[in-house]
Amino acid sequence: MTSDSDLDLGETRADVMAATRELDGSAVRDLLLDALLVRGVDATVTQVIMPVLKEVGDDWEAGRLGVVHEHFVSSAFRGVLGELRLPVQGGQARTVVLACPPRELHDLPLELFGAMLHARWWRVVSLGANSPMAATAEATRFLGADAVVLAGVRRTAFEARLPSLARLARTTPVFIAGQGARALAAPPPGVTVLPDDLVEAAMVVDAVRGRGTGGDADLGDEDAAEPVVG
Repeated sequence: MTSDSDLDLGETRADVMAATRELDGSAVRDLLLDALLVRGVDATVTQVIMPVLKEVGDDWEAGRLGVVHEHFVSSAFRGVLGELRLPVQGGQARTVVLACPPRELHDLPLELFGAMLHARWWRVVSLGANSPMAATAEATRFLGADAVVLAGVRRTAFEARLPSLARLARTTPVFIAGQGARALAAPPPGVTVLPDDLVEAAMVVDAVRGRGTGGDADLGDEDAAEPVVG
């Protein structure tokens, strides 16, 4: 194990990127586990994982990497985060439901954000990509969740569901994130747009206290009719 003072996350990021280019899953796993255990989830996500995801995406668009690298790095990162997600129990544990609205397919950044909340002793229940609002509200109600976080890159993903978001926010704190959330003219009543900075965003959600009662309000026809596949 590397000591805290010796582990340079800039070097780790470069090494993870190099291992990604070689499709070396064992090296990616070892590098990330070392960083996570020594420097913590916040620093590893913001200084290693997110920059690598951006670099892989940029290199794919420029033709320097193939789609195989995007799939590889997503799978590798999910696997490492899964190894660290131990059950969260006890009276102080709170529950958050994570989801991407319908037709929003990129849920890895939201999963990384969930890891940051898990490190703050949240029980994270993820519905993943392309989740109908009706399913999100049902999970929130069933779990008695303390918070809901929805993330999307398209403004329309939220615009089409403003009434549903407002109804859910009457009973449970609702947070929206991503480019689509920030592009809204104004969020619906009771809904908070999270900042770009993931650590700041985690602090905002972590400030929630007290168990919510879940989304008991009727979602309305626009949500009940949403297709599972967009």
